Amino acid sequence: MSADDAGQQVTDVIVTGSRTAGRTVQNSAAPVDVISGTTLTNTGASSTLEALNRLLPSFNVPALVQPDLGSIVRGGQLRGLDPAYTLVLINGKRRHTTSVVNEDGFAGSVAADLALIPAGAIQRVEVLRDGASAVYGSDAIAGVINIILKDGKSPSSFSVQTGQSYEGDGAVSIIRGNHSFALGDRGHLSVAGEFSAQSRAVRNFPLKSTYLIYPALNAAGQPVRLGVNNSLPAGATADPREATRDNQPWKNAGQHRFNTGSASFDFGYDLTPTTELYAFGTYAHRKAWATQNFRPANTIFINNPGLLSVYPDGFTPFEVTEEDDFGLTGGIKGEHAGWNWDLSTTYGQDKIDVYTANTANYSLTYPNAQTGFYIGQRFYSNLTTNLDLNRSVALGGHDFSWSVGLQQQHETAKLKAGEPLSYFGSGSSALTGYQPVDAVDETRDSYAAYTALSTYITPKWFIDGAVRYEHYSDFGDSTTGRLSSRYDFTPNFAVRGTVSNGFHAPSLVTASYSNTSDHAGVPYRLAQPDSAAARALGAQPLKPEESTNYSLGFTANPGWGVRLALDAYQIEVKHQIGASSNIGIDRSSGVAVDGSGRPLTPAQVTYIDSLLQGAGFAAGTDIVVHYFTDVGDTRTRGVDFTAEANSRFNWGNIRWLFAANFNKIDVTRISPVPTALQNLPNIGTLSTASQYNLRHRAPHDKQVLGAVFDRGPWTVDLREVRYGELTRYSSVLGAEYKLDATFVTDLSVAYQVNDHLRLTATANNLFDEKPQRVPQNTRTAASLAQYEYAWDNSGPVGLLGGVYSVRLDYSF
Repeated sequence: MSADDAGQQVTDVIVTGSRTAGRTVQNSAAPVDVISGTTLTNTGASSTLEALNRLLPSFNVPALVQPDLGSIVRGGQLRGLDPAYTLVLINGKRRHTTSVVNEDGFAGSVAADLALIPAGAIQRVEVLRDGASAVYGSDAIAGVINIILKDGKSPSSFSVQTGQSYEGDGAVSIIRGNHSFALGDRGHLSVAGEFSAQSRAVRNFPLKSTYLIYPALNAAGQPVRLGVNNSLPAGATADPREATRDNQPWKNAGQHRFNTGSASFDFGYDLTPTTELYAFGTYAHRKAWATQNFRPANTIFINNPGLLSVYPDGFTPFEVTEEDDFGLTGGIKGEHAGWNWDLSTTYGQDKIDVYTANTANYSLTYPNAQTGFYIGQRFYSNLTTNLDLNRSVALGGHDFSWSVGLQQQHETAKLKAGEPLSYFGSGSSALTGYQPVDAVDETRDSYAAYTALSTYITPKWFIDGAVRYEHYSDFGDSTTGRLSSRYDFTPNFAVRGTVSNGFHAPSLVTASYSNTSDHAGVPYRLAQPDSAAARALGAQPLKPEESTNYSLGFTANPGWGVRLALDAYQIEVKHQIGASSNIGIDRSSGVAVDGSGRPLTPAQVTYIDSLLQGAGFAAGTDIVVHYFTDVGDTRTRGVDFTAEANSRFNWGNIRWLFAANFNKIDVTRISPVPTALQNLPNIGTLSTASQYNLRHRAPHDKQVLGAVFDRGPWTVDLREVRYGELTRYSSVLGAEYKLDATFVTDLSVAYQVNDHLRLTATANNLFDEKPQRVPQNTRTAASLAQYEYAWDNSGPVGLLGGVYSVRLDYSF
């Protein structure tokens, strides 16, 4: 919770995490943060995702997860867990996920994209930090983020924001507006729109002078290929152009460029005094340009010399996405015969057309071949229908709140192939086109039923239980339960706890996705787990990821306007999805090697070839395959702490907040290598590096200290975020190393010009903090040969540095 919300939280009625009405943040049986829409926009962040990262200590958005589409479609970790383990709701209804599956980083993960929900349309965000699968179904292992849209009671407003980094690049402009219309005295329509434009900022490392980018020249002045790590080969001289080259030709670290336009609406109309017709929805269009690795002139010379007439100095490809994201909910709710009922249908879809620009296909003939390609389309949709009923019932001398409900979902995942030249031969450089063999059109249906019961056993003891059953057409049944309790020893001190189990259904996108690229004529394929090639190489059908959650904590009001909360938790996850090793044969170099590039013995070649023949491949086929699989189990233990207060002085008011999260993840089981692969070299389920990536992606602790000072027309908001030290693994050392904690300061100063106009100046990362440099002794020989130094860009603090902005708000 932000300090800006601290004064309101006691009376905020929450709707997340329980079917019981009338609960507040202060008397909830589970930890819930409530963040106002004003607080989100006051961060100056360009998206809702980034704003939550600045405000919540239990939330982490890595600065860099992976290249390719994962750098455009990003997810946040709640309590250090996979982004797919956090369920996102809009007005209490399930939000669809993105159509992009991570292939690296959070391998197999598909999450809801919070960056596409306009911050200016949000009234508040409720973040439940507890497992809630029994209440909401799949995905709610780490918790729930419920976004409440502005309704007819929200004041109308318009705002304009502009800013840029301290270095003068990375400019961002945001325009927001919302307006509410009364529909007589029985209804409302609230609409909101937002447009943000983010320009590119480059923060790559300078090259070493000995790292060359042009082919060398032999004694006759003819170009020859460079040596290992782009070094000067014996008997050759450097191309004279090296003296005037761009010494920072890599442009893919810092900030990608994107433009996002989004809109939302919220509608309600009272058909009768006890029946309401309602609808709400969001739409977003995003165009993004993800800068990829620079291709030096020497690389072009090796692969396609004719292309040098197009790119004499090398080229930097871009992955470009055109994305349309849409969600619509319609329903009717009311009260009859003591029952509160709600019948609704939600449809959501995410469609992404993928392109490459400023690139090439080395298998084409240049200079006349094309330099941009259509890679293909990704699509996901979810149609969900809910019937929810609740009422009060008297039982055994107690008044119970009883809820029952039904849910049906129909999901669709599609992958459409790109244009033929995008995957011809070696394929489009930077991102190979999706091939017809990988095109899919899959569907899945699921059905669920739940019941929940809550009551006060005594005036001080509250208990809330829920059970949910779900059936999926592709992997079967799941039953989950949840029991929460709270005991108020005094009006100012209470203990609370929850025990639950949960699950995450493997995303239909994950289960159906495959992708093939060409490596010197050898296909390297991410195969569907149930495909013939994957099954022949040890793959098993994906199982639901299952969890067991425990939490125990207290809330206290010790006086002087201070409010405290502490919650300890343990989350066990079984059958976590990850990626297998690369398995197969590659003879393109003249020597048979495996997916790791290591030589295979004749006996191993014969064995792999027999496995592939069993999958229907011809004898002697070269192919390398990996797939999504169960990699093992994890256990997460941590503590959340919040302290907040209001102080009133003659010279002004101050709202204080200190919030902290401490989190530790352990791998408790590693899945065995499939029997069919146990006699092969370089095959493992979770390498040491993969385990560190799983356990240490987020810092183990994060603290937020905030203070909001009000005096007359002036408001000063100061926030300090400490990101704890990072643990990383070096394959060079064969050991771990630590990167220091980082402190990031945000400051905004606002002046209320009149009743309608407000001016705000903000500095995010006020002191221009950057990630720590990677220790020299942990860097690979290739990295040492290429760069003078390198930063670790995998933590929560990116390379952009300080950003300042100004915003003008007009309310009416």
